[in-house]
Amino acid sequence: MQIKALLAALLLTAPPVFADGLAPDYAVLPLASHHYGDWGEDDGDDFNEFNPGLMFTWAERAYGLNYTFGAYRDSRSDTSLHLSAAKMWDIGDHAQAGIVGAYIHSFGDGYTGFAPSVQLNYKSLFLNAATGYDDDIYGVISTGFIIPLGR
Repeated sequence: MQIKALLAALLLTAPPVFADGLAPDYAVLPLASHHYGDWGEDDGDDFNEFNPGLMFTWAERAYGLNYTFGAYRDSRSDTSLHLSAAKMWDIGDHAQAGIVGAYIHSFGDGYTGFAPSVQLNYKSLFLNAATGYDDDIYGVISTGFIIPLGR
């Protein structure tokens, strides 16, 4: 059932994303994460914090949003698909900050669902922070590289 939701989201976002052409503007290489707080796990919150992957971003397309799609190794060492839309603002010559709404689908025991976050980009690096609250605050901070593709 969750795959159907992901496919529906892809079909709804695809036409405006590709309005300026099919080529993505950036390759995004997620690399690592750090989990904080109490995740309520019985196994001691033992997460994988090496999260390599490959995603592509179509920047400032429909509604001035960035659209990203790709896959990475999630915190349970399973493959996860990532689909997101983000609104980013320039906060300096080489820096942006923004809000991200992502749908994540794990093909294992990892998280599947909506994951809102905030993101900071500086030159070719990104830092993304997502948080939640359930009896206590918990969250994940992830980082990686952004590579312009020359579009």
